Amino acid sequence: MQASKAAEPVRGARRTGKARVEAPFVSLERACIDLLRANDRGGYTVPSPRLYPHQWAWDSAFAAIGWAHIDLDRAVTELELLMQGQWPDGRIPHIRFHKPSADYFPGPDFWGTRDRSSITQPPVWASAARRLLELGGDGRRIRALLGPIDRSHQFFRIARDPLGYDAVAVVHPWESGLDNSPAWDSAMAAIDPTKAPPFQRVDKKRVGDPSQRPTDDHYKRYVVLVKAIADSDFGPGPLAVYDPMMTAILARAEEDLEWLADQLGHSELERGRGTRLCSGLMSRLYNPALERFSYYDAAAGERLEVDVVGAYLPAMLDLPVSARVLERLRQSYWTEWPLPSTSPEHPEFDPVRYWRGPTWVNVNWLVADRLPGLKERTLELIERSGFCEYFNPLTGEGLGAREFSWTAALALDWLRGCAM
Repeated sequence: MQASKAAEPVRGARRTGKARVEAPFVSLERACIDLLRANDRGGYTVPSPRLYPHQWAWDSAFAAIGWAHIDLDRAVTELELLMQGQWPDGRIPHIRFHKPSADYFPGPDFWGTRDRSSITQPPVWASAARRLLELGGDGRRIRALLGPIDRSHQFFRIARDPLGYDAVAVVHPWESGLDNSPAWDSAMAAIDPTKAPPFQRVDKKRVGDPSQRPTDDHYKRYVVLVKAIADSDFGPGPLAVYDPMMTAILARAEEDLEWLADQLGHSELERGRGTRLCSGLMSRLYNPALERFSYYDAAAGERLEVDVVGAYLPAMLDLPVSARVLERLRQSYWTEWPLPSTSPEHPEFDPVRYWRGPTWVNVNWLVADRLPGLKERTLELIERSGFCEYFNPLTGEGLGAREFSWTAALALDWLRGCAM
C-alpha cells in the first residue's frame, strides 16, 4: 500500500507532523516502524504475536496512531476494521477474533459469541481518529467513522452508568484496560471463584515468568464474570464499578469527537457530553482530602479509595483540580522509571505483576504532555529495555509480552514530535 500524502494542517490541530528525531533515538524510530510492520495482519495490528494474536480495541487505536506516521491509509484502515466489529447496541468489543486460534484463552466460544468478546475497553478511538485527521488522513474516510464512534460513546451512557452519575462504570476488570489492578479487589471479592467452569490458561505458557501475570484466583473470578455476562443476554452482569480513568478517557474522546464533527461537517451529534462527564468526575468521584479520584462500587454502595494510577488520570483533562492532582501524582509515582500503575506505598504493590505495579507506556502517553520529563524518561526506558508490554518501575526491567505494538506506536508518535 502506498503511503498517503499529508494534507494541509486542519483548524485547531494540536502540534503534529514529522519532526527531526534526535540522534540518540534514530535507531529506535526505525525499530518502531519495523515492529508495527511485523505485527501487521493486513488491516489490523496484533498487540504481540505470541501472547495476543487477535485485534484488541484500545491497542488497535494506539497502533493506528503509530501507523499514521508510516502510512496514513493503513492507519485509517485500522480504525475502520475496529468499527466493523461493533455490536448493534454500540459497544466496541475489546477483542475481535478474525482467525480461529488455540493460542489464546478465552476464545469466542467461551464468550458465547461468534467472533468477538462481549465487553468493551477504554474508548480511545475518537482521539486516535483526531490524530489521524491532524496528520493529514483522508477526511472522507474518517468522517464515515464518526457515526459508529458516536454510537460507541452513547453505549457508555446507556449501558455503563447504572446510577446516572454521568460517569462510566466498568462491568469487568478487563473492560477497564487495567485488568488486575488493586482497584478491583474489593468488588471482585464478591465474585465466587468456585463457580468458574473448567478452563486452561494459555497466557502463563507464553510469558516466561508466571509471576508477571494475574493469579489463578483472579482468573477464576474473571471467567465467572464472562459467563455471567453471557447468561444475562450480554447485559452488564453482577459487577459495576465507577472508574475515574475510564470516565476521563471518554470525556477526552467526547471532546475529540466534537472537534472532528466541526472539522468534517458532521452535524448529527449531541453536544456537551464531555462537559457532563467532567462534572460527574468532580461531583461524584473526586476526593479533595486525598487530592485524587475515587472508584465507586455501585453494587455494594461503597466508595473505594485505592491509590492506583487510574485515580490520577482525570488530570489529563482541564479540570479545576488537575494541577494539584498532577502534583500529587508526581510526588507519589515518580519512581526511577515512572509511572507505576499502583502506588509503591500500596500494600498490594508488586513491581512485576501486570497492573499491580509495573509502568505502562500507554498510561504515560496519556499524561506526558502535563508531566514534564515523562516522555523523555519513557523513551529512555524503551531504548534501554525494548518494546515490552510493561516495565519494572524500580529497575526498568522489561516484562510481559515482547514485540508489543502500542509501545512502539506511541514511542513513534513521541519521536515524530506529537503531543496529546
